[in-house]
Amino acid sequence: MSARSIVTKWLGLVVAIALISGAGWWAGRATLSDRDQSSEQWADRTAWAEASETEVGRSLALTTTVRQPTNVVATNVLPGVVREAHEGMRNQGEILYVVNDVPVRAVQADLPFWRDISYGTHGDDVAALQQALIDLGYLNTAVDGNFGNATLTAVKHWQKDLSQNQTGTIGHGELVAFKSLPVSVELSESIAPGTVLSGGEEAVMAPTGERTFVVVVASYQSELIPPGATVDVRYEEYEWQGIIVERVENIEGNFDLILQEVDGGEVCGSDCDVLPPDSYLPLASKVNIVPEVAGVGVPAMAVQTRPSGETYVVTEDGEIDVVVAGSGQGIVIVDGITSGTRVELPVGASNQADQQS
Repeated sequence: MSARSIVTKWLGLVVAIALISGAGWWAGRATLSDRDQSSEQWADRTAWAEASETEVGRSLALTTTVRQPTNVVATNVLPGVVREAHEGMRNQGEILYVVNDVPVRAVQADLPFWRDISYGTHGDDVAALQQALIDLGYLNTAVDGNFGNATLTAVKHWQKDLSQNQTGTIGHGELVAFKSLPVSVELSESIAPGTVLSGGEEAVMAPTGERTFVVVVASYQSELIPPGATVDVRYEEYEWQGIIVERVENIEGNFDLILQEVDGGEVCGSDCDVLPPDSYLPLASKVNIVPEVAGVGVPAMAVQTRPSGETYVVTEDGEIDVVVAGSGQGIVIVDGITSGTRVELPVGASNQADQQS
């Protein structure tokens, strides 16, 4: 091969390498330029979210226990053998227990029965007996506290239906007074079938006094619940709101949260009569850790604050002042815009918010 051929061959190779290198450099420049341009476009992109009706807040579903102290409300007066014993919910005129063949019955009365009640007697105890006879359908005259002929006839009919001798007299110890009925009744250990009574035994116990509404929580739950938190308490179709007024550690290491009505008093307010008088009554409840607020919600990042302290959002029509009504879970409830308004999010916000718009 001649010297000229060798030179020509090497020169062609150098030119080819130069051309390839130039093409690679141009491709690299183009690729980098596209990436830079894409990054700049992404940085300048505006993210939007749409305001919508929602609610924020946080709560715990727990149980409120209504506690009513149980006390002895009657001592047995009748000697003999207990033949029947009836605990649980008792209503006007219902039998609590039977000694020999004498039934002891529940009657609503403000004061205890303390004597035999018979023809010619008069007083508050007679009036309570008359009301019971009216409630049971044996008497249709007005309550006057005087044991007359109509009351005598009604008592005899009642005794007949109870398979008693129709004496017309209600003996001392046959009636137990309860301030309100129906009531959940417990009987003492001595009032059991087959037990021999001599008189003087504690006999009937029932809830008395003011109700206490208590939410029992574990220690870690107590730390989540702020002082003064409200509690929604429900019983059947009734719903009340109480407020935590006291926090007491119990012997198990848990905490008793004592509730009262927001304005003071029992949580059930004027509806307390609808609650059964159980010693312990569990009620479904919701403890409001963060109060629930409903309204138009936007992502928290959309709400901005001016140096003067006013809050605003940026919409497609410009800045609009808003008032924050509540917040939680990354959502802010605001007054000042309507549902469906598109609000601007800060530059660089997650495109998830944009996808929600």
